[in-house]
Amino acid sequence: MWWSRALVLVVVLALGPAGCGFRPLYGKRGDGGSAASDMARVRIGNIPDRSGQELRNALLDRVTPLGEPAAPAYLLNVALVESVSGSGYRKDSTASLGRMVVRATFTLTDLAGRSLWTGTADSTTSFNFLGPRYGSVAMERDAEERALHDLADDIRNQLGIYFNRGERRRADDAGAP
Repeated sequence: MWWSRALVLVVVLALGPAGCGFRPLYGKRGDGGSAASDMARVRIGNIPDRSGQELRNALLDRVTPLGEPAAPAYLLNVALVESVSGSGYRKDSTASLGRMVVRATFTLTDLAGRSLWTGTADSTTSFNFLGPRYGSVAMERDAEERALHDLADDIRNQLGIYFNRGERRRADDAGAP
């Protein structure tokens, strides 16, 4: 009887990953391309303000780690919205805990200006309001940096999913946006 359990275990281990539909996100596709090679052809547009430039730099590190493409095929435009609010309060009604919400709305377009993919990414971080003003500003900037890096990771993953699904090729073949 032990051999039948062993046989079932071997079959499940051998066929389980093959039958689940798992495909590596950044691995090779059936057409020989990969999401990583497609993302290497994305030019990231300028994002206003200091936090926008930090997000752009984080995106450059994640989406095009070998440098900006000389001949880009796609353009990524990102809009950033930040809000800070108090979420924990002391007895004297001053905030002791801050909550920062950062939302990025992005659009991937081809060079003709056709929108190929639109998405949003959200990140929420918290930080302590300290007594001295400099301490609170430093804590808020650290929370902002963490949120922006989280957004860059999320945007990279969404672009990887888009390129891995082959939607780009279907849209090009059909001539549709």
